[in-house]
Amino acid sequence: MNIKQKWLNLIGTKEYFSLERRIFHGVCLITSLVLLISFPANFFLGLLIFGYVLLVALILLLILFYYSRYKQQSRATFAIFAVCISFVLVIGYLFNCGIDGPIILIFAITFVIYASIVKKEQLLFWMLFQLAIAYTLLYLEYSYPDIIYVHYEKPSFRYLDTALTLGILLLTIFLTIRYLKTNYRQQQELSIKKNEELQKANATKDKLFAIISHDLRSPFNALIGLSQILKEQQNELGEIEKEKFVTAIYDTSTKTYNLLQNLLEWSLSQTNEIHFSPEEINLNALIKQAIAMPLEVASSKEVTINLNVFENYDIIADKNMIETVVRNLVSNAIKFTSSADTISISSYINHKGTTLVVSDNGVGMSAATLKTLFDDGTTQNNDEHIAERGTGIGLLLCRDFIAQHDGLIWAESIQGEGSSFYVFLKNSSI
Repeated sequence: MNIKQKWLNLIGTKEYFSLERRIFHGVCLITSLVLLISFPANFFLGLLIFGYVLLVALILLLILFYYSRYKQQSRATFAIFAVCISFVLVIGYLFNCGIDGPIILIFAITFVIYASIVKKEQLLFWMLFQLAIAYTLLYLEYSYPDIIYVHYEKPSFRYLDTALTLGILLLTIFLTIRYLKTNYRQQQELSIKKNEELQKANATKDKLFAIISHDLRSPFNALIGLSQILKEQQNELGEIEKEKFVTAIYDTSTKTYNLLQNLLEWSLSQTNEIHFSPEEINLNALIKQAIAMPLEVASSKEVTINLNVFENYDIIADKNMIETVVRNLVSNAIKFTSSADTISISSYINHKGTTLVVSDNGVGMSAATLKTLFDDGTTQNNDEHIAERGTGIGLLLCRDFIAQHDGLIWAESIQGEGSSFYVFLKNSSI
């Protein structure tokens, strides 16, 4: 665990603490560091009373941090913190040379610390609070100069004290501003990330609506039309005609179901609701289970599927993801393969990993289609693309799921001669 992560864990995570509360924890720690440096320095300079006050303030500050961070008692902690700091300033002013000492410099930086913690509605109150204390001390010193305790064992100690206070002030300003800038940058990055996720969610929503309105309407219209004919003309149709209608209804229903399943999985993957869960699985058994439904469609088209995969070979992979990949590749091959043709599923293994190949001798693809096959742009609502290749959701699912396995997916095709889809999974990652 690096220093940055340790710091974030120390001040509290954003899941459990607000930004103001996390800044308060950070300021408590920074102020504690300053006090840890200051109180022994004041003992050295002979300012014993003020040194003891700083020591008590340090202990009290650490207690406040503990209750706010670990006991989550946050309502009164800042008020006590402000009172504690104000008490330290008053004692320091009275027992450290008044206006001739360095304490008057600290009032401004104290307000900067307050401003970094409180809500904007409270800024004016705390500014007036600081001014009231400072002006009161100045007035008391002017009216009753004897109340100021001046004691340095050596004249040079006054200059040393001022130099030390100035250094501590600059250190406090540096650490506080650096911390605030870091939080500001993190909030910016979080805001940008949320905007990107929102844009992505909107794009997913638009894509879903586009497919539902375009690609789902047609099959449902076909199902309604076919079933209506069967309902109204069942006594007039022959057995062969009825069988054709039933087969058409079955094919359309299967394709529509596959599309709905892909849409569901794709929308879940876009919103990070599908988690990568690798496990040891038998490759041959996985493929057989994945092609169970496509196999029925292939049989209805009299398409043969040849499986040439090692029977006793296990891989480490996410079972549901790889099943989805195989199912989509085989379904696409069936869709673009003519009746009585053959689809082959084979596997190759070497020292680098496992390669699955789904090949068909169907219509193939043009070079232009092949080039953009796995691009996000292919899922846009393009009538020509949808008419030729479908929505492209299934292939995007394949691409994203294989990417989570740190693998590769690509295709080779010659128009009119067929296509081959390759899935490579590394040994180290599967």
